[in-house]
Amino acid sequence: INIASIDSISEVNMDYTITMYFQQSWRDKRLAYGELKLNLTLDNRVADQLWLPDTYFLNDKKSFLHGVTVKNRMIRLHPDGTVLYGLRITTTAACMMDLRRYPLDEQNCTLEIESYGYTTDDIVFFWQGGDNAVTGVDKLELPQFSIVDIRLVSREVRFTTGSYPRLSLSFRIKRNIGYFILQTYMPSILITILSWVSFWINYDASAARVALGVTTVLTMTTINTHLRETLPKIPYVKAIDVYLMGCFVFVFLALLEYAFVNYVFFGRGPAQHGEICISKSNEKLGYMPLAHASATADSLVSALPSQVDPYGNILLTTLEMNNEVMPSDVGSSLKLKIPNLSDVSTIDKWSRVIFPITFGFFNLIYWLYYRQGRPRERHPTPHL
Repeated sequence: INIASIDSISEVNMDYTITMYFQQSWRDKRLAYGELKLNLTLDNRVADQLWLPDTYFLNDKKSFLHGVTVKNRMIRLHPDGTVLYGLRITTTAACMMDLRRYPLDEQNCTLEIESYGYTTDDIVFFWQGGDNAVTGVDKLELPQFSIVDIRLVSREVRFTTGSYPRLSLSFRIKRNIGYFILQTYMPSILITILSWVSFWINYDASAARVALGVTTVLTMTTINTHLRETLPKIPYVKAIDVYLMGCFVFVFLALLEYAFVNYVFFGRGPAQHGEICISKSNEKLGYMPLAHASATADSLVSALPSQVDPYGNILLTTLEMNNEVMPSDVGSSLKLKIPNLSDVSTIDKWSRVIFPITFGFFNLIYWLYYRQGRPRERHPTPHL
């Protein structure tokens, strides 16, 4: 076999397409001519008048013999009756793949050659030239794969109709990771980092932080959906699914982090985050300018019975705390400490450190686990 090209390897259809020069040789003593020491190249139509082996590809899905400008087959006859029969064939063969480590995986694709009707009592197949029977592999250039190894196996298989000879050509191919680094891994990493920008935005800027969080979540969902469209619907989890799901979790947690910050600083009220000391006397009332009141104090102010004078100031009249009215002789000062919204919260400060460290640890475990590979399968020893 001389391999001209491997046109495509499809994970969706679990097959690959190969174009090759397939040559078979056998000796037919009836065709021997000892007088002439000259090899004869015959017209391809002579093949219809000769005995030919009934060779077929066991794992073939679709094949055809090239016919431009004539049928691409060759017949060469040697003086001792040896016949060399060559064909130019393109075949699509099944290749069952294990995609658990996709796209950091290695696959094993085979081409099974067998006799359809003749048993081992009639015909025996063997690789002529041993390990050198297959050529052209070193010249192949595949866009997404690299051929790591090939092996040739000759064995005998048994069916109810008898024992049949079978030859196997096996390709060990390794997927190139460069395409997926540029198209999947790097965008996912950058989008995850982009979601952390919200930790540097003030927690009162709800529109900016929510928009950033929702956008990154939807982008990760789009990447994951697009990737699934290019793969078969398999029941197990792939390596790329683990990574994209990990990035999605980090992006989603960044959005939940702001929801938590918003709940802590706005939902539960500023009284739990600032020290409040309010006093009142019969002679003097406390004033708090409305212009200096923050949005975080709205829940507190609304809970106090109050009046607003014509100048826009809040006039505090009574204050009930823990269902008890404060005594009137405590003092005449009013102090209200409210969190400064120009500073980010402590939760944001911790998130700036925890999220990158955790994401880096996730990447370390992921790449160490999937790049170490799995042990090579022990190949059976060919026997001729």
